Amino acid sequence: MRILAVALSLSLLLGAALALAQGGQEPLFQEGRQIFNHNCAECHRQNGEGLPDTFPALNGNHFVVGDPGPVIATVLNGRKGKLGQMPTWKDKLNDEQIAAAVTYIRHAWSNRAGPVTPAMVKASRGK
Repeated sequence: MRILAVALSLSLLLGAALALAQGGQEPLFQEGRQIFNHNCAECHRQNGEGLPDTFPALNGNHFVVGDPGPVIATVLNGRKGKLGQMPTWKDKLNDEQIAAAVTYIRHAWSNRAGPVTPAMVKASRGK
């Protein structure tokens, strides 16, 4: 019985990972796509390529697919840099919405990084 339960758990986990890998059928990814398209695509473009020398590309960006902490912090708090300024989203989007958007950009286009949870965003929000 115990082996069956472990096999079932592994099957469910693999299924969830496969759904995310196969075009983002996972609900958080789908919600993130909508949030990105309504809030971020104007600058970073729907294809994630950004605008050279104006808005950084998210597709293939090592910052985006690396440690999720700095990405979450950037979305929450905005960023000032040589390419300009990214607005803060902490007062406009809740933890689930930010988790969804960051999950989307970390797995959209050619990116293949893991998902972000609302709990991760909440922890980052408190820093």
